[in-house]
Amino acid sequence: MSYRLFEIAPSVKIVAGLPLLLLEDVSALVGADLHLGIEAIMREEGTFAPHNQTEKITEIFLKHLEELNPKYLVLNGDVKHSFKEPSKIENRDVKKFISEVSSKVSKVHIIKGNHDLFLTWTLQNIANVKFHDEFFHLGRYYFVHGDKQLPEDLPKEVEFIIIGHEHPVLEARIKSLQKVRTHAFMFGPIMNTNKKILVLPAFTDYSTGTPIDPKNKSNLLSPILREKADLAKFEIFALNDEEVLHFPEFRLWY
Repeated sequence: MSYRLFEIAPSVKIVAGLPLLLLEDVSALVGADLHLGIEAIMREEGTFAPHNQTEKITEIFLKHLEELNPKYLVLNGDVKHSFKEPSKIENRDVKKFISEVSSKVSKVHIIKGNHDLFLTWTLQNIANVKFHDEFFHLGRYYFVHGDKQLPEDLPKEVEFIIIGHEHPVLEARIKSLQKVRTHAFMFGPIMNTNKKILVLPAFTDYSTGTPIDPKNKSNLLSPILREKADLAKFEIFALNDEEVLHFPEFRLWY
């Protein structure tokens, strides 16, 4: 293996400083917020898109699926970008990606994100893809995209709620001059429970992200984080090239 795995919790590891999670105990590779086809939308709106991210994302997933050989691939929402029926280009990008990665695993599980309208039409005829309208439960992991509130009763065996949607970034200034912004995983407790939330950073190159400020929840996208998370007790795992920078709970340093 030519890259490192960074442990968040036992059996829960970040792959190679990427927005990619390996759950070793259930043999699953997890990513979220790919927003495939976004370049086509940008061009329609008159914005220059310098490259097609689908090829890059497909290459990254294929490489790590081949090396890690998981049984499952979990895509935790917003596989596509448009809120409407996909254009021919967007449909082509999504179909190409899913067709290629599905050949490397026993099953692809896709949890519906708020951008994933009309996605089922694109997935037809790919036999080992399962589309979940609301959630997916695998062992001690419970996957929801994060755009809606959690149900009141979660399965007792669930320890980790894994969400996307937020596109979290860690933002800081160096000597009050240069601003640094990097994609980051968030990990911390759900209030009044023994369960924890793990927030995946976005996989798309085009996301500016949501800066995380534990003293201000008003800018957060996910109602789960706004209403259920004690951000002061969250740890941050910031991505930096192939490295991961671990910041302790916000209350200890922020």
